[in-house]
Amino acid sequence: MGSRSRWLLLCALAPSLAVAEPRAYRVASVSEGSKAEAVVSYSLGTHLQTAQEIHGQLMLDPTTLASASGTVVLPIAGIHGDGGTRDCHMREALGIDYARSRFPQEHVCDGDRLPATGPDSIAFPEIRLEVLSAKPLDDLALLEAGKPVRVEVEARWTIHGVTHSTRELTRALRDGAAFHVRGRSAVELADHHVVVKATKVLFSEIKVADAVTVTYDLRLVPASP
Repeated sequence: MGSRSRWLLLCALAPSLAVAEPRAYRVASVSEGSKAEAVVSYSLGTHLQTAQEIHGQLMLDPTTLASASGTVVLPIAGIHGDGGTRDCHMREALGIDYARSRFPQEHVCDGDRLPATGPDSIAFPEIRLEVLSAKPLDDLALLEAGKPVRVEVEARWTIHGVTHSTRELTRALRDGAAFHVRGRSAVELADHHVVVKATKVLFSEIKVADAVTVTYDLRLVPASP
């Protein structure tokens, strides 16, 4: 094959050999369509905690759903259930540095509030989900057909200042220039050294189960240049 023929062949193959560039995506706010919630199991039933604030940024190749990396942040001050003391107890467990606090030997909530400063104040104000890599498991043509694609994600949860690696099975769905990424995780509290102190109600002691089920639907929108 002559040099001219080889050149023409390379030109013909160039589009298929081109490597798509990862792009920056912003995690949309709750008002823009992102959602995250946790189902906490108690001795007498379940309790739903919903995130009112979500933010973060990821790098993602929109054509291959690979080269994924970035961080999603949920401030614990923006996580709410039915309000009041139970929400404060959640912030005790997730946010206080036990090494310098009276908690978990005793509750330190004053009604529905924690001290703003001092050893009983919040030391770990946020939950972080770090995305390290992604691997699509389905035919990417499903995206163009408006159907979800399963994506296996290597990730790290940081809760209560303790990081634990995990593997997430998510589903990505195209939404115009944006994506919805949906997943469900069983977070073991012991992996993050989280202690939820039992609460007495009348003659019963209310305890929390060892695992919390977290579901999320993150809307990723192209970041402004």
